[in-house]
Amino acid sequence: MPPSGLRPRWEDESAQGPARGRPLRRLRGGGPRSRRRAPGGHVDLIHPHSKRDVVDALRAASAAETRVLIVGGRRHIDKGNPSHVDAELWTTVLDDRVAYDPAEMLCVVEAGMRIHDLTAMLAEGDQEWPVDAPGDATVGGVIASGATTTRQLRMGALRDTVVEMEVVTGDGRLIRSGARTVKNVTGYDVHRLLTGSLGTLGVIVQVALKVRPLPKATRTLVSDEGGVELGTRVLDTVPLPAAVLAEPDRIVVRLEGWPEEVEEQTTAARSIVAFDETDAPFPEARFQEAAIVAEAAIVPSRLPQLLAGVERYRAMIGVGIAWVPLEDDEALTGFRARAAEIGGIAPVIRGPGGLGEPAAPAAEVQRRIRAAMDPAGILAPGRAWSA
Repeated sequence: MPPSGLRPRWEDESAQGPARGRPLRRLRGGGPRSRRRAPGGHVDLIHPHSKRDVVDALRAASAAETRVLIVGGRRHIDKGNPSHVDAELWTTVLDDRVAYDPAEMLCVVEAGMRIHDLTAMLAEGDQEWPVDAPGDATVGGVIASGATTTRQLRMGALRDTVVEMEVVTGDGRLIRSGARTVKNVTGYDVHRLLTGSLGTLGVIVQVALKVRPLPKATRTLVSDEGGVELGTRVLDTVPLPAAVLAEPDRIVVRLEGWPEEVEEQTTAARSIVAFDETDAPFPEARFQEAAIVAEAAIVPSRLPQLLAGVERYRAMIGVGIAWVPLEDDEALTGFRARAAEIGGIAPVIRGPGGLGEPAAPAAEVQRRIRAAMDPAGILAPGRAWSA
């Protein structure tokens, strides 16, 4: 018998997965065939229980030209441009564990699984998926939003942890990209394309994730001095930190590894500036009290130029990401203009403001990709730059 929650795929099983015997549940409306609504009207809620349900819902939505927003835990819902839709398709019922083999450091789950459930499951094997996302976010939502992890300096980009993906296109085709073993990989890296697509190319329904062992020792250091320049000096001195986060008045350093390694890193950090250990959670991207938070992305060496004169920020040294709380649209516009002048972008991840208006690179290529993945254009029209 497989472990509790483990559902193997049989050789004769449909690629769309087994039927679970539960109907597609819709609330507050007549389902995906409702026509386009005027702004302010109701939104149909679609709760698929299987991949087949997702396929059926999107086929019906494409036929009826019903605009659909894909929803997971709603933790990244502010990211992207506003999009008027007729229905929301929630993935949260698609939350099964498909396979997990700690020896292979590979985990296969449905995309609606919550991060706290995935974390608990992987902890049984002394492993983790290092994304630092809120516990009530979904795996698919984290991937679709392209969420930045605070430990990206050492762990790498989110897209590199996704080795296989099953996705339902806007017109209801179930496709698979990648493979659980490298030697079996053929075709295009569609799963990388879907990472950060904000649900505008398809519905992620299942993923295979590359996981890592939990570190034997962890430590968070905090200084009484701050600034990007000091953060850069710390990064240049400390070997392989998990994160160096600079704020105007402090530097926060995350150290992970073997106990001896963490001690060596601590000694190196304290050779630059006085650091104290703290048990407080590592700072997250969102300033909870701020009405607007922009996530600026820039060449790491230009962070000092971008943040000069900015009163509050959290900057990931060595990565080129900075989170900045802003009071209003005027402040956001000014900050985006500064970022654009030095080759950066500043989409909003909390509050109103959307992505901003840089010219989308390779616009014709992106148009053709969208036409192939979502021919009827029903998936959150306008939400992404390419849309």
